[in-house]
Amino acid sequence: MLQYEIEHEGKKYFGNVALKEIHRFERGGEFYLLDVEGMVPHKLSESTYAGIASALSNPGSLVPEARMQVLRNLNLVDEEEDHPQEVPVNATPNDATASANPNEGESGAGSGKGSEAGVVSIALLVAQECNMSCVYCYGQGGGYGEGGMMSEETAFKAVDWLMENSKKAERVNVSFFGGEPLLNFPLIQKVVEYAKDAAHGKGKTVTFSITTNATLFTDDIISFMSREKIFPLVSFDGPHEIQNRQRPFKDGGGSYDTVRANIRKLLDVYPQLAARGIVYGDANPLAIEAGMREAGLTSCYIGPYSPVILSRKEGDTIPGCEEEKIVEPMIELASKEKEDFLSAVKNRRVTDNWIAVLTHMLISGKKLYFGCGVGKGMAGISVSGDIYPCHRFVGQEELKMGNVDSYCVEGLNEYYRAVVCSIPGCRFCWARYFCGGGCFYHNKAYTGDMHRPVSSSCEIKEAALEIAISAYFEMDESDREFLKANYSDKSEEKIP
Repeated sequence: MLQYEIEHEGKKYFGNVALKEIHRFERGGEFYLLDVEGMVPHKLSESTYAGIASALSNPGSLVPEARMQVLRNLNLVDEEEDHPQEVPVNATPNDATASANPNEGESGAGSGKGSEAGVVSIALLVAQECNMSCVYCYGQGGGYGEGGMMSEETAFKAVDWLMENSKKAERVNVSFFGGEPLLNFPLIQKVVEYAKDAAHGKGKTVTFSITTNATLFTDDIISFMSREKIFPLVSFDGPHEIQNRQRPFKDGGGSYDTVRANIRKLLDVYPQLAARGIVYGDANPLAIEAGMREAGLTSCYIGPYSPVILSRKEGDTIPGCEEEKIVEPMIELASKEKEDFLSAVKNRRVTDNWIAVLTHMLISGKKLYFGCGVGKGMAGISVSGDIYPCHRFVGQEELKMGNVDSYCVEGLNEYYRAVVCSIPGCRFCWARYFCGGGCFYHNKAYTGDMHRPVSSSCEIKEAALEIAISAYFEMDESDREFLKANYSDKSEEKIP
């Protein structure tokens, strides 16, 4: 129905006023609102907050002119008669994120011209073996049900496969993964040279990254990585007692001293070295974060562990969600991260964490239509050359997409259907564009369905976003400009 105006006793009122989708909340005695589709945050006075609450709680009632003007000034009035939610099925053919216009020809930094779907990043499992026995390893000790070391022939075929199936993308990435990838360091060296030559031949740029337990670094390895610009992500669970309990060596010995010493060496070369810690059992995320900071790390990402799927047999029950007991500690961590992040920005230092990522998203306005590039812009490739939607699914035969010898990326696959605004459990969530629907592996591990999010994860993420919105309004324009200039847009990799 169309909006209408009436006058009564000399005052103007508006009827049939519809508001855009919004989320409003109070935190620390301050009042906030988020325009969900516009991804625009607002800080409100208490009276304005109450007025909007009244408009929401009394749909169809007449809105006084003064209140209507406030709503319009905030751009919260839905002026269109009919606007079904657009589902951007091909929003991001080569990346997890898309701009506010999902139909743009460009699909993100990793993509090329046009909207041809392709893979731009592979996780190359050069070693499905590990020298550690992490208590929560989803790869069954790093073997992923298969084990072994990748051969040079398979690795080179995987690189060729990436170059061919990245379609028109101008930039591609090879991420070395395991197990522990540095167990096969000689192959990593060969792959880097081969990939650089292959990319040059295709007119592409190739970048490299590695996820490592940081126990096997030598000066020569670090020198090679620095020279070739291979960016590391270190798996590290913080303080001595937690790291040694959760991430022991195969012989049961503690790994803290070795990892801590290597982190010191890496920080000399990578001042913004990133690390990811896992909350497991009774480990407190605040303690993990404190241990990571004590080690000198400034880019810290902490998230809950995911149960192992590979060891399940048909008929096994899905484990209860252990994440529920860490909801409050994770929210406390987000509040702590806010203070660390704001302090760094005010002092023009870069510190990266979950709140930094969310605040950057508020500033950029870039929507997250997918939780990550799983099955779309990225793929995991096993030691035998089998292709999976991501590294976490390696070994799950029912999800195998093919092999580097034969599989060809053609058009859109089933993973493109998981656009966050089409997933039943997500499409009406106010935080959907900052989450993208969550990690497919984590969802499947706890709910049995890749597309059904874990409720406790949702609770944590919603609280963190509210904290990030409050952080946004504790920054001035110069702070936001510093954030835009110094923080990269890697939300699909960093949201826990």
